[in-house]
Amino acid sequence: MPPATPKPIVLLIHGMGTHHQEENAENAQEGLTSTQKEVSDGVNEMAAHFGFENYKFQDKVELHEFNYSKSLEEILLRDAANAQALIDHITLLQGRGLVQDVAAKLVEEFSEADSGEFFYTHWMDVIYYGLMFWGEMIRNELAAKINELYIQANRTGQTVNVIAHSLGTAVLHDTLVKLYRKDADIRAKAPELDVDIFKFDAVIQIANVSRLVNILNGIGDPHTSVVNSGPHKCSKRFFNFFNEFDPFTWFKRWDAPIDTGYSGRITTVRNINTHDLTEYAAAPTVCYAIMRNIVGESISDATYRLGEQAHYDDERNLKKPLETIETEFNKVRNSQDTDDRGLALIRLFRAVQDAMETAKRLREEF
Repeated sequence: MPPATPKPIVLLIHGMGTHHQEENAENAQEGLTSTQKEVSDGVNEMAAHFGFENYKFQDKVELHEFNYSKSLEEILLRDAANAQALIDHITLLQGRGLVQDVAAKLVEEFSEADSGEFFYTHWMDVIYYGLMFWGEMIRNELAAKINELYIQANRTGQTVNVIAHSLGTAVLHDTLVKLYRKDADIRAKAPELDVDIFKFDAVIQIANVSRLVNILNGIGDPHTSVVNSGPHKCSKRFFNFFNEFDPFTWFKRWDAPIDTGYSGRITTVRNINTHDLTEYAAAPTVCYAIMRNIVGESISDATYRLGEQAHYDDERNLKKPLETIETEFNKVRNSQDTDDRGLALIRLFRAVQDAMETAKRLREEF
């Protein structure tokens, strides 16, 4: 009997907000972190629509996670009343023109947010990662994790894959821009990876905000960087997914050509939080990319179409014509891109709030 094919390694990189290793008793019993459960739940739900009963993505792969929220949790501002601390941290902000009055505008805009609200912690993550030196600490930690996985894969013959969500897409992009080099010195004290030797089998970027965060830190150009597929790029296959009604993808959307792989547009609204990771993983195009290109499952075109229809027919899905949904969201969508770092964050914060209210109103009207 031939030896079993080793499970593919999947590195998950979460998005904004605090992500505890084991959020509740159910997660602990399953041996999953909250992020691992969010992805697995979404894939397993959609897999059933593809005819894979009792599918468990978590058993098909070897899940790893890079949890940078652990590094940020102690320094995040947990109480909106302490927003003045942002000005106190002004000396930690990177240069390139973020002056005191811009910081003051950010504080004024965000200080009224309820510290218990979902998006309060989210915008703080963007600021701490994108504008302060904590970002370099996080990138160094991710680089060490990637090197660790490559060492393991070299020993076991496993493939290495990455699924990143939201701010995690920027963390991945910025780290790889610094880590991957042509003719790299892999024996250096701070190891680099040669793009012609070390390649991820698949990279899946979900709700890609790498261009938005690039306004803040200027690390590479996400449209032309090594983070893609093809010659001198970091992966054999590259996938990029966004929900048309996810406000985090309305600004500086990533839309570069892909050599091997594809970009997928999602237009369903099942959760008023269209940025939700489980909802993304449960989308047919995302689930298909994960099951087919990481796990190696066979899904015919006919099976895909049936699964796609079942997903659309789900009772949670907003049952309105796409044109109606687009019209309503376009009322709050500010499509004007900007390279002003402070204005970009303020526009994002307002758009997220407005999009949530729009989705909630449309659902209540149904």
